[in-house]
Amino acid sequence: MVECLATEHNEIYRGLPGLEVPVGEALVSLSNMWDAPASSEGSRAPSEFRASRMNFILHFGFEASTEESEELFQSVISFSRRYPCRIIALCPSRDKNATGQGIVCKIFSECYIGEGQGDMSCCEAIIFGYTLKEKQYLEDQISIFLESDLPTYYWPYRFDSPENLSDYQSFFKNVNRVVIDTASETYQPHMLDITEPEKVYDLAFARTLSVRQSIGQFFSVFSAEDIVEGLKRIEIVTSADHEAEMVALSSWIQRVLGDCGNCVDKTKPAESVSCSLSIDPQSVPTLRFSYGNGSSAECMLDFKSGVAHLRANIDGDDHAMNAAIHLLNPDDALAESLFFC
Repeated sequence: MVECLATEHNEIYRGLPGLEVPVGEALVSLSNMWDAPASSEGSRAPSEFRASRMNFILHFGFEASTEESEELFQSVISFSRRYPCRIIALCPSRDKNATGQGIVCKIFSECYIGEGQGDMSCCEAIIFGYTLKEKQYLEDQISIFLESDLPTYYWPYRFDSPENLSDYQSFFKNVNRVVIDTASETYQPHMLDITEPEKVYDLAFARTLSVRQSIGQFFSVFSAEDIVEGLKRIEIVTSADHEAEMVALSSWIQRVLGDCGNCVDKTKPAESVSCSLSIDPQSVPTLRFSYGNGSSAECMLDFKSGVAHLRANIDGDDHAMNAAIHLLNPDDALAESLFFC
């Protein structure tokens, strides 16, 4: 009856796969799943393929739908095939008035057979359902289920406000990195009230890896001094579909230009360059660099065709280039955010 009360309004928890077990027996039950004996044909036991490299906390907010949650969970499972981890999924009741009588959980494990002989990877997840009544105990309870001495990463998804997400200070303090996806959220990372904002990485930024590489390669033919000399503003036009990626790209470009300016004249900080972004449903994402000395540059990022068209005339030097681009898929974007950004 207690578990029925706790899960009655928790659609996200009910929608995720797994075997429901008492919270106090979760680790033992998970261990028993891995300790299944080898088959009579001599194949190795699943426990031999289990080697977690990290803890991954996936925390759903009230704005996450059941469909989104199931898709995101499967995306993290897919990620764990390449980077084995213990996944902790936290599922609050979408009914903010629900009053359960304890945290409930279920366990999930999967082994993925690769293409090569003996190529197998295994992952595991512990999925928790809770209501606001249990929120104050959640962080202490979850710490018990993390594998010690391994890095821990935190992905909060679709919280209704940065203030509500900022309440989970323990998660922010005790993890190695935090990832968010500004394409799915209503806030920007700087709006979070946390002591170490440098821990937060945006998946929208990670997805632009090939774009950043192409832009960097293109502008490398010019000197840093010529790139920043006379630059007045950057205008960005994009469709709403790629707004988050272009906002992230805009911030990166301004940081790079600031570094260029400081390299040119180390005695003073680089002058700020104004940057504007406008939405045009019919527009291919485009960046235009406007100068006060006759120079110009433009980067058209056609994600649909997978081609970037870049051209510039800087200090009288003409240069044009086409480059293959794409937005990273969810697995690769997550790896880029956690390990490489």
